[in-house]
Amino acid sequence: RPANMTVRPLVTLGAPVLHRVAKAVPESAFGTDFLNGLVQNLIDTMRANNGAGIAAPQIGEEWRVFVVHGTGNNPRYPYKPAIPLTVFVNPVIEVIDPTPMHIVEGCLSVPGMRGEVSRAAAVRCTAFRPDGTKFVVRAEGHAAGTLQHELDHLDGKLFPDIAFAGRLMTSESFELHEKERFFAYANELRDRYPTAVAFEEVDDAGNGLAVDEVVLQAELTWTGSRFERGVEVVVGSDGRIARVSPKSARLGGVVRLERKALVPGFVNAHSHAFQRGLRGKGESYPRRPDGEETPSFWTWREAMYGLVQTLGSVEAFKRQTKRCFEEMAAAGITTCGEFHYFHHALPESGEGDENFELDEAVVQAAREANVRLVLLSAFYERGGFDGRALSDGQRRFRTMDGERYWQQMERLDASLDKSRGEGLGVVVHSLRAVGTPMLQSLAAEAARREMPLHVHLEEQPQEIKDCVAAHGVTPLALLLDNVPAESLRRLCAVHCTHSKPDELARLVASGGGVCVCPLTEAALGDGVFASLEATAGAVSLGTDCNARIDMIEEMRWLEYSQRLERGRRGVFSSVAGKGDEGFLARQLLDCATRHGAAHLGVEAGAIQAGLWADFALIDLDAPALAELAGSDDELLSAAVFGGSAEGLVVDTCVAGRWTKQGK
Repeated sequence: RPANMTVRPLVTLGAPVLHRVAKAVPESAFGTDFLNGLVQNLIDTMRANNGAGIAAPQIGEEWRVFVVHGTGNNPRYPYKPAIPLTVFVNPVIEVIDPTPMHIVEGCLSVPGMRGEVSRAAAVRCTAFRPDGTKFVVRAEGHAAGTLQHELDHLDGKLFPDIAFAGRLMTSESFELHEKERFFAYANELRDRYPTAVAFEEVDDAGNGLAVDEVVLQAELTWTGSRFERGVEVVVGSDGRIARVSPKSARLGGVVRLERKALVPGFVNAHSHAFQRGLRGKGESYPRRPDGEETPSFWTWREAMYGLVQTLGSVEAFKRQTKRCFEEMAAAGITTCGEFHYFHHALPESGEGDENFELDEAVVQAAREANVRLVLLSAFYERGGFDGRALSDGQRRFRTMDGERYWQQMERLDASLDKSRGEGLGVVVHSLRAVGTPMLQSLAAEAARREMPLHVHLEEQPQEIKDCVAAHGVTPLALLLDNVPAESLRRLCAVHCTHSKPDELARLVASGGGVCVCPLTEAALGDGVFASLEATAGAVSLGTDCNARIDMIEEMRWLEYSQRLERGRRGVFSSVAGKGDEGFLARQLLDCATRHGAAHLGVEAGAIQAGLWADFALIDLDAPALAELAGSDDELLSAAVFGGSAEGLVVDTCVAGRWTKQGK
């Protein structure tokens, strides 16, 4: 009979079937038209009535079967999270967290009524699918309450039977007197228990395995050297990749990413998030009465100081930086090394006023945008190589006391969320802003604490001239002479636009790295990175001033700038000694992922077991990739040299948490 029906009439309060214990489905019924038809009846009836779940007795069938489905926007239960459509045959529930939740429930079989009941906060349910395969699911929060509600139907109980005394009410009374309070509580529960359901696998004996794993099955997955089909990525409850393996038939917990490609999340190794506020400013160049002023990095810097004065409060600073991080997340960036020197909020109360109020604000801004932050906290003590005092525009950057700097670093370290890989690093803003004694002290302490050490270096010819005038050597030579070898191994020099190849080779040979920011270096007229061979092309990438946030474009211009400078193609391939087809795009992707992760000390940058589950999801139907005749091996080149982040990236995942999907 059920196989020939669709939406069934609902059985309501007073019907005897609702108060009888349902019968177990016999093994002989699995896979039959009868059971499959019953399940389809339940699904159709639930959907027709906007239900979050339905049990067989509610349509007059005395079998131990129920169905749940959370759409995430059910008009009857808007606070309930999304739950995959799941069929439970012969379910058994085990309470794993008895913490009570006081839920005001409704029921399709008790129309016009609500009642407050107690439900356990987390349960594990073992059941069968209609084909007879066994599965185990763990549920918490509202999802756990839904499973307990449906199991009560199979045991002949309705919510009025178990409601607190005096806590039954009509739907109209609920709307008038209870809805606002309960919805606030329900939203708190949703936030307290964010993992609605997590499927476990079962072994041949039907025992549960690998709690809380999620399986991602994309059409294409980047495995380190190429895109592959038929691959699944298993993400553990700790936010790390548990394994990468051939796709298998699984019982549950699978997220199928059709017409999508999974690539490692991009790692932005160098950013000043607040400088996004300069976008569009400083791009007009009027003539002065005595002739045209030559715009340069230094005139841009004055405009940046002007922006600093407009961001006086913690709230204004956080708003600006959060917008920047949100844009990064939309562009596929999952980790950002925030080179943070804008420490102090207004008002100031004198030279000794160092409140560091903006440090925590930038941490919170990145976290709320779902970008992992490595806070690279800068020391900034002077205005130039000649030891001049800080200008008014620089005073909110100052860190005049090493002891206070490290005290603040310890406070910051305690505030970081290590469960998602947030980190901390030491920054010498530049050798013009930090004297040699403090450089030596910071480098030594960074090595002792095993922290990354970053520094702006040789971005401008004037910086080199001033250093030679003051010290007789270039900034890079001064650095190499004063930083111990153990610190050089964790050092990342940012820009090195005008560095000498032999000096840069010494840094790289010592284990140090280089971060290049092609779009910013073009925007500021810095010049083209001149010493590519010294690094063998193993540089990281940064968005720096964030005038444009697009790691795909940074990759492209890392190569294109070299082509313009040298008058030939494929520069990175030749520098690395590789000429095989597609290698160039792979090497550029490494710059945007692996090398950045190494320079920030983050276990990310590849889709590999043990690393953080950080991904960018690429739309294979994006216009930039549409109707291309090339193979999967050419897809990365098509994306890097023909795409953009806003046109290709549809979502990001950081430590297992998706930004847009929220699951």
